[in-house]
Amino acid sequence: MYLIKDLQEGRIVYYWLDADDRLISPHLSTIQHAEEWWKLYSFARYDGDERRSSVIDRRSNTEKRRRMESANRYTSINPYGRRTTDIPVKVHRDLVPEKMIKLAGG
Repeated sequence: MYLIKDLQEGRIVYYWLDADDRLISPHLSTIQHAEEWWKLYSFARYDGDERRSSVIDRRSNTEKRRRMESANRYTSINPYGRRTTDIPVKVHRDLVPEKMIKLAGG
């Protein structure tokens, strides 16, 4: 899956494409909405026994993590969880710059 940042109808939108470049998500207004959609989508597709009661990883609370690290309560090589859904999403393709150039007449 690939996260795309695009400019459509004068506003920035985010959406997910599958490996064949097919749209699999609605257009989402923020990267946070895109991440939330992706997590719910990933959890819905999982067939195994689910031990987590929430799709939100407790380590995603940056303030709590900062307090824990400053108190040396835990140290970890990986500050995020083991699951792919614990790692913050990133934009794979940003189409906004090229569309802005086209809009500017270049």
